[in-house]
Amino acid sequence: MTNEEILQGLFDDTLVGNAPSVKALTEEGLAAGMGPETLLYDALIPSLEEVGARFERGDFFVPEMLIAARAMQGALDILRPL
Repeated sequence: MTNEEILQGLFDDTLVGNAPSVKALTEEGLAAGMGPETLLYDALIPSLEEVGARFERGDFFVPEMLIAARAMQGALDILRPL
């Protein structure tokens, strides 16, 4: 998997709240030599910003926001020590 595919997967899977995939992609990105900042600023944070934008438009509701946040929390558990 290329770095771009990892970042896109992180963005998409965080958006839909697929926590196991987010954790796996985070580990895969780190194993591929990507920095924690890259994973955070190029995929995870933009994904949560999109969740917020969809919430403001009325496309997402509180449960979807919580599911996305929980998916990102799994990635943060891995990245925080780094």
